[in-house]
Amino acid sequence: MPWTITKDFIADPDARQPSNANAVGMVGPRNAKLTAAEIIAHPQGRTFRMKDGDGEVYYEGIMVITDDDGDEAEFRPLDDFGKPNAGATDIEYQRADGSWEMI
Repeated sequence: MPWTITKDFIADPDARQPSNANAVGMVGPRNAKLTAAEIIAHPQGRTFRMKDGDGEVYYEGIMVITDDDGDEAEFRPLDDFGKPNAGATDIEYQRADGSWEMI
């Protein structure tokens, strides 16, 4: 269940990537076996975004979820990175029609 951040809407533009201050290219969890490019190109990749309680979008990214990952897998980017790094509280996944579904 690897994930990567593709857009950081709260980034420090002077910070190196990937870092906590500019998360573009960040990959998780720490033991992920795929690179950011491999996650983005993966056929099972799903686009997600993380937001705060006021609805401000902090991050957007791609996560690879397989049937073996379990029910809580969709929360991993939020739990691994969004909450501890920026206080994000919600994660949504993009549907095929382009709309967003909160998990």
